[in-house]
Amino acid sequence: MTTDDRRPTTGEDTVEGSVEGSVEGSVEGSVEGSVEGSVEGSAGGSAEGSGSVAVGGPPSSARALWSRGDFHRIGVTQQVVGELLVADLHVHTGERVLDVAGGTGNTALAAARRWADVTCTDAVPELLAIARERATAERVPLRVRVAEVEDLPFPDGAFDVVTSTFGLMYAPDQHRAAGELLRVLRPGGRLGLTAWTPGGWCGQQAALSARYLPAEPGRAAPTAWGEPAHVRALLGDRVEDLRAVARRSAITAASTTELFDLWLRCAAPLAAFFDALAPERRPDARREWIALADRFDGAGDGTCEIAAEYLSVTAVKR
Repeated sequence: MTTDDRRPTTGEDTVEGSVEGSVEGSVEGSVEGSVEGSVEGSAGGSAEGSGSVAVGGPPSSARALWSRGDFHRIGVTQQVVGELLVADLHVHTGERVLDVAGGTGNTALAAARRWADVTCTDAVPELLAIARERATAERVPLRVRVAEVEDLPFPDGAFDVVTSTFGLMYAPDQHRAAGELLRVLRPGGRLGLTAWTPGGWCGQQAALSARYLPAEPGRAAPTAWGEPAHVRALLGDRVEDLRAVARRSAITAASTTELFDLWLRCAAPLAAFFDALAPERRPDARREWIALADRFDGAGDGTCEIAAEYLSVTAVKR
């Protein structure tokens, strides 16, 4: 595929709708079929025209996984992560920003509030529909587009800033995914990423799952993105001024047991893990999961507040 082949054609997989009159264009339709609307403006001229977001045909593995459950109920609790990342990147008015695997728009909306020209992508149309609903409620412009992390439908150097908050880390081919984010970022542009660390709460969840269902041999775990040395190896000499900072974000619930029930309903990886387990192994896995949550719980009053560690990375493309 050539660079020209990647350039979106008019009306292909792009959405920009009105925010109750504050953004030009209109949107009608449903996520079940297609979301129709008009597009005005572009990220480097890459999203001009009008059309629909097609969701027909066989779903990708990412869409099949992340469309199950009400992921937004968990994802929205991490809004502060996107705000901090956008602040670290000093996103400002008029910059062309691409948020990759942006889910329901936490980081994309943080950038849009700074008057950037923002495109939010994800493999799951249902999540992007929520992102647009949030933009409508806040009366900020936001462009959404269905796209896979490993095959972004934008030309080289189309964006000034590229971000991914707990999204890029789940791409199966980490080298290809990193290459795609850097490809669409202009030289001198800024890259911002976050990922759960292996030793933190979410990383230890993944380790627990791997004890029951070992991962494919030779494939790096998603939480490898939470290790500075691994990130440096993936990005290599294509970037400079790489900075990695460990932070914590609160995950709360009425109790660790209720946290498990919530995540089983809403967190796609946990639901998929339990579906894959033999029924007789599920009670033990549940007990271990709750015990792990108890170990990380810092509330001290019977409720649950876990300080989940993540790595925040910023860099500049050479």
